[in-house]
Amino acid sequence: MTVPGTMSQRISVLVAVAALVVSGLFFLNTADAEGVDADAAADIRLKINRTDPDLITGLQDDLGTATVADVVASANRTGRACNAPATNRVASFCWNSGDSSVAYWMPQGITSSSDAYDGGKVDGKDVLVTSWYDTGSSGINRGVRLSFVDMTNSTTPEYRHILLVEPYWNGSQADFRAVKAHAGGIVWYGDKLYVNNTYSGVRVFDMDDLMKVTTGDSSKIGRQANGQYMAHDYLYVLPQLGRYVPSHTGGEPEVRYSQTSLDRTTSPHSLLVSEYDANGTGTRMVRFNLDQDVYLIDEDDDGYARADWSYTVSIRSMQGVTSVNGVFYIHRSNGSANKGDLLTWVPGNTAKIHTGALPIGPEDVSYWSQKGQLWNSTEYAGKRYVFATRLSSW
Repeated sequence: MTVPGTMSQRISVLVAVAALVVSGLFFLNTADAEGVDADAAADIRLKINRTDPDLITGLQDDLGTATVADVVASANRTGRACNAPATNRVASFCWNSGDSSVAYWMPQGITSSSDAYDGGKVDGKDVLVTSWYDTGSSGINRGVRLSFVDMTNSTTPEYRHILLVEPYWNGSQADFRAVKAHAGGIVWYGDKLYVNNTYSGVRVFDMDDLMKVTTGDSSKIGRQANGQYMAHDYLYVLPQLGRYVPSHTGGEPEVRYSQTSLDRTTSPHSLLVSEYDANGTGTRMVRFNLDQDVYLIDEDDDGYARADWSYTVSIRSMQGVTSVNGVFYIHRSNGSANKGDLLTWVPGNTAKIHTGALPIGPEDVSYWSQKGQLWNSTEYAGKRYVFATRLSSW
């Protein structure tokens, strides 16, 4: 599938969907479309609100910078071997016992160095990145953390968590606080990291801005009275580069930025956003073209990044969607007691449901092109797997 990037070439296929489940097939009936609107995708907009560059500079002056390779090399936890109950599984691991059972951190998004770079490696290593959000149930809301996983050994990999932070001016002093977001989807593209923020759009971070802070107190965050910076006992922080603030025109409903994946098979490369809704009424997939030179979402002359394609699918409980060469791979949850489903679909055709093909609680999905694998992370405490299935087997 090719999605051109100019306004005159934009594709918008907003379709009201008739859904029919027959013998494991889910039919998305484009023939019964109501009101196909050529401008509907362009009515979905994002506009970046950048962090004051002086804030980033101020933090760098105090803390310096670190690299992804530094974080990976300093891994301080080890995953456990386990077999995720997934159809067509080709790899899996489990977090260490503490991360597998912790109740207030919830795994959500997933991406990898395959998304980030053509060669798929960082400093010669395959690196997996997942996001977790803090529920606040421990009495402290630490915001969002990322796990950087060295996949040299994909069965018992080593990994380290870091904390996302939002810079702000504390008087005249550069400071930071926790990022409060659901982080249901993440994409690492070049030196940028995209983090979904539900109805508040998308946050973006620059991987080159990683910084090392002081550890020793899990209750503290930001600049302390003694001039040290702390981050709830995490050794590294990644400050926010900016926020893509959402808006919409033409009566288009606001988008729920639930999940995001990268599609390197479109030209230009694109972000694919999908919406979660338990009932699925009106849920959409929305695609934004990317500027492959600066790794940011492509903007028009007025500064708005407009969607380049959108499609109403009305699929319930979508937890992650990715697309490869025009085929969509949809991960769907069925609550905390039932296994998840995987749907495969080409727009205008019948989608097939692989019922119960995924473990309980599947979340975001990411395509590892060099391996031909779909990677996923499940969320529920005590039932957490990180696993891959073979794309060609679906």
